[in-house]
Amino acid sequence: MDIPNFYDSPHFRRLILVPAVLVLISLMLVLFVSPIRLGIDFRGGIDVTIQSAGAADTARLQSALRGAGFEVDAISSKPNPGGYVTQIELERSPLLVKADSLKTEFYTRLDAAANDEANIYSTNDSAARTAYMASLQAMNSKADEIFNLTGETRRAGSFNTTSQVQRAVVLALSDLSSREQARLESIISANAPAGSDASFEEVTASLSGKFLDTALTVVLFAVLLTTAVVFVIFRTIVPSLAVLTGSVSDVIFALGAMSIFGIPLTLASFSALLMLVGFSLDTDVLLSMRVLKQREGTPAQRAYAAMKTGMTMSLSAMVAFGALFVLAMVTHIPIYYEISAVVLAGLFGDLFATWLFNAVILLHYVEEQHKKGQPISDKPLLSYFFKN
Repeated sequence: MDIPNFYDSPHFRRLILVPAVLVLISLMLVLFVSPIRLGIDFRGGIDVTIQSAGAADTARLQSALRGAGFEVDAISSKPNPGGYVTQIELERSPLLVKADSLKTEFYTRLDAAANDEANIYSTNDSAARTAYMASLQAMNSKADEIFNLTGETRRAGSFNTTSQVQRAVVLALSDLSSREQARLESIISANAPAGSDASFEEVTASLSGKFLDTALTVVLFAVLLTTAVVFVIFRTIVPSLAVLTGSVSDVIFALGAMSIFGIPLTLASFSALLMLVGFSLDTDVLLSMRVLKQREGTPAQRAYAAMKTGMTMSLSAMVAFGALFVLAMVTHIPIYYEISAVVLAGLFGDLFATWLFNAVILLHYVEEQHKKGQPISDKPLLSYFFKN
């Protein structure tokens, strides 16, 4: 049975209340009720995956890890086709966090010492030598802090060159990381089920910071390029803003679902959010092209025809990601779960954002243009800036 064309109703503008309320609820969830936590990819930490024939004693594992100084953020043990998979998210040990901080400070001082050393050869004056000795002393001081932290007995002053100090610092930090890794592996091995296989993935604070910076850069360029392309296509402000608002609404719906179900913001869920922008643009551009560019039938009839096509597209995508979601439930693979759950939530929200928000905005825009005696036409690209 066909869905009635509710766009023909004189009260079709009221439809916009539904997505508006949903967006408001999603924002309240994200901002006030249950803020989305950053995953290991964006905040740093250690992800441990244990595959075993039997279920792990998660309480025992958590107690042992915390007793050894590892802060457990999340732990779960679930069945999968290979037996049981146990996922543990850990904060990096305070020792490694401190080592990372000292490493960053050391390399900052190393760069300063290298620059001052180069100035000696280019200027060869006493001021340059004084600056070099000061920066060298600062670098050695930070290197000695690293040696004290890692148990290295040598001092930075015993080395002849800065490259030797750098090499010693790298080796000391590597040894510390290996010791902490071995300590963690021994705890897991002693408290996991017999015959289990564990894998470890560690993300340092500096690497997670780069991931976050890159993600923000991607979002910025995606918004700018999308805005430019949409404006070039429609050449009018209102339809372009409606398309972009629909994409933002989809992302907000997905963030609300992440808040409800406790899905962290990781590289996987972030990529799913970017996919949603693409899916949203597909349906929004389809609707806008039908309503603004075509001339057959009334605008309400064209919007209704576009809805039937767009909903078919969305439902097809939902079936595909639904299959991935089922696979994630069976295998308990976090990446599959995060991608499929986030995309499904966003696609469900897209049904409201596109057909109850964007469509209402476009139909109202067309109606207002007709009232003003300004029928929709293909305007020159720069008509807003260079009018005849």
